[in-house]
Amino acid sequence: MQITKESRIVEVFSKDLLKAEVDRNELKDAKEYIRELASNPNPNNCYEIAQILKFVINDGLTQRVQYLDEIADVKRTGFGEKAQFKIEIDDLKAMFQAKGSSTERSKISNKYFTLDTDEVSVRPVVDLYELQTGKADFTKIAERATIKLELEIVKRVQNVIYAAFSAMSTPNYAVNSGVVKSSFDPILHAMMRVGGSASIVGDIEALTKFTALTGFNNYVPEQLAVEHNQNGMIGTYLGAKLMKLNNPFVANSLTETELRKDLIYVIPTGAEELRPVKVQFEGELQAIGTPVNIDSKQMEMRFDQYVGVAAVGVRKLMGVYEDTTL
Repeated sequence: MQITKESRIVEVFSKDLLKAEVDRNELKDAKEYIRELASNPNPNNCYEIAQILKFVINDGLTQRVQYLDEIADVKRTGFGEKAQFKIEIDDLKAMFQAKGSSTERSKISNKYFTLDTDEVSVRPVVDLYELQTGKADFTKIAERATIKLELEIVKRVQNVIYAAFSAMSTPNYAVNSGVVKSSFDPILHAMMRVGGSASIVGDIEALTKFTALTGFNNYVPEQLAVEHNQNGMIGTYLGAKLMKLNNPFVANSLTETELRKDLIYVIPTGAEELRPVKVQFEGELQAIGTPVNIDSKQMEMRFDQYVGVAAVGVRKLMGVYEDTTL
């Protein structure tokens, strides 16, 4: 069967991955088809399994990284194409002068910037026996691969932001022990002045601290206390929306997380070109499926996504707060 991203089997597994409503009989048939392919593990069938998984992971990754559109200027291009990122240079001026006199010219201009992309990859190995018997959960394989790719991409964004902002001062960067109102609020006020509104993005442990900053005379309003108890954090702080990052533990740890917990990002709303973080997704997910290893009887696949990340711009219209207690 020729597999494309519109194939019904891809749609069924993608819906299951994204927790959308899916016909249980169709899902059962899709899993049975994977077992049939694995039961005759010739190169064509191994390739078909890899292609199905590629399109399902691609759907999952596209969905999971959508929140980057609220943090960065994100462009998605075809394979081999360069994204053109516009950087606005605000040189327009308004001024008074005597009636009938000439006024100073000011030019509205933009710069354009391109990114080099790198490869982020995941390389799952599955026992042929588990595929043949249905013990290998196809949706679970796709989910784990999707999350690993997402976290590596967000980790690259995190590192680029920190490298660009940690040497700066308020209102772009501040550090303190805990989320201290007198240190954090100047960042938020500056970013809201730029965009009219802003989002506060971070780990749940960092965001949960904003509840204590909302009260007056050490008293948190009952409505906010209830919201905190229900969701683990409040929804807004001084008019800015709080957004929680996906940040699970690293494998075999109950203390170390994949992303840094101590960094809180303040992103003003507004035109995408004003955002200093630029992200390019070049093409869709690439896949390589190898024949079954004759010794280990395992099937190996590799999935690659080309991604570029940079922080650019004359004004860094973003704030980073570092909480040293996390």
